[in-house]
Formats: sequence, C-alpha cells, structure tokens
Amino acid sequence: MATDIKTLRFRSELRSEIDRIAKRSRRSFSEVTQDLLEEAIRMRKCPGIYFHDEPAGREAKIAGSGLGVWEVISIQQTGSKNAKKLKKHFHWLSDAQLKAALIYYHAWPHEIDDLIDDNRSAAREVPKA
Repeated sequence: MATDIKTLRFRSELRSEIDRIAKRSRRSFSEVTQDLLEEAIRMRKCPGIYFHDEPAGREAKIAGSGLGVWEVISIQQTGSKNAKKLKKHFHWLSDAQLKAALIYYHAWPHEIDDLIDDNRSAAREVPKA
C-alpha cells in the first residue's frame, strides 16, 4: 500500500511511549504510530468501543463488558437479527453497548467477519472429550 509522507512533531513523553511500545512489540515506530492513530479514529467514530490485546492480536471490544464486537455479531448472525432477541441474549448489555457493537460492525464488517470465521474454525478443531 502506498503511503504519504508527513512530518509530525511529538511531545517527548508521547515519543517515549511510542518507542516503548515499538520496542516491546518488535515493530517500527511508524507502524505502531499508524496503528494507534487508526484505533483512536475508530474509537472516535464508534463511542463505546475500545481495543485490547488478545492472543490473536488487537481486538475491538465493547466498553464495560469485556466482550469482543465479534462475539455479539456472531450471535446476531446465527438468528438473533431481531434487536429484541439480541437484547434478550445479552441482557446485561445496555442498548448503547449493543448499538456500539452494531455501528462498529457496520463500519468494519470484514474485520469482524474474519474474527468470527477464525473463532468458528478454532472451535471445530478442538477435540471432543
């Protein structure tokens, strides 16, 4: 993918934190910075969503729940497309939390669909006791 070059000045504390993350993750400063900016933009577009490190990488989560967006959407895709049924399944989530998950999915469906597929594949590979 082609990238544009821009000059950006960082406060020293911010630069140090990005350097620390880059070193810990063995990635470049530019790659880490782009990922952080993309997550910040996504969280701004979808209030109620945050990102968390999971074994398979960073994942969009529903604030206050610990649930991944993919977990709610996977239930919606298996027959609970009706908002009332989805609310009944996730009775502990507020309407705002469910809406945040749906808004995120609408904006980035391929990302969530890939996570759902990955988790379904992993579940099929688990040996039955």
